[in-house]
Amino acid sequence: MSSQPLDPAAILATLGVSDVAGVTPVSGGWDTRLWKVDAGGRAYALRVFPPGRERSAQQEVDVMRAVAESGLPVPRIHADGIWRDRPALLLSWCEGRTLLAELSARPWRVWPLGTAFGQMHARVHQVKAPGVLLRRRGAWIGWAGPEKEALQARLHALSGSADALLHLDYHPLNVMTDGTRITGVLDWANALAGDPRADLARTYTIIRVLPTSPGSPRVRTYALKALLECAWRRGYEQVAGPPGDLSLFYVWAGAVMVRDLAPKIGQPGVWLEERHFAQIQRWTDEWRRRAGLT
Repeated sequence: MSSQPLDPAAILATLGVSDVAGVTPVSGGWDTRLWKVDAGGRAYALRVFPPGRERSAQQEVDVMRAVAESGLPVPRIHADGIWRDRPALLLSWCEGRTLLAELSARPWRVWPLGTAFGQMHARVHQVKAPGVLLRRRGAWIGWAGPEKEALQARLHALSGSADALLHLDYHPLNVMTDGTRITGVLDWANALAGDPRADLARTYTIIRVLPTSPGSPRVRTYALKALLECAWRRGYEQVAGPPGDLSLFYVWAGAVMVRDLAPKIGQPGVWLEERHFAQIQRWTDEWRRRAGLT
């Protein structure tokens, strides 16, 4: 059943949405599908998960409802349900477009928008994780994999009891902007309670270590990533101050990236190849050396 083509009209009907005037596909990540929905004179986002992701979808619902009370700009949940074993959410539409789309169109805005991107990240970490996540405090450490025992032991000793809200997928495709300010933080399926340095290391690896997609102008993309990373750090530190030593967290983030992306090789629409993991592993091994894990 899960292999059948997705039918957004049928999914919306399952969620009880009527008076639909239009449904437009929106490019997104590799795991979920997204459409912009015009219904009843308002705009919504329809987010559909792969089969078997009920727990992930329910966590996203619980976390977004809790986080909305903190004042962070997260989408409002209008409906949730299951369509042919696929969890689906109907969310309020955030004003603007993704930070990635905005910077691709107007790269000269990278410094002010990158700074705002970092400031918002710091605001996320100022929120104490909701109860639904505190029950799994420290669970992020296990993402590195059971074979990374020495790393996990040091991370547990260093920050196993930390309880800040971590997004753990905070990158330019999951942040919305109107061109001036950050208008929304999307995709809370990975959220956990823990040490903000893990979230910072995770974002860094996505911005600077994740290979560039085919066809991207290599020099321009590298320069834009470098500027974005500098601006993001600057904005973060303006709000939260310097984060301290990130060596162990870079090792963790590199291991997480490999474990996260390796199963996606060969899937439709995924351009990653085995060779891309060599550069991620080299980067991770260098930080292992610096952290004294080799």
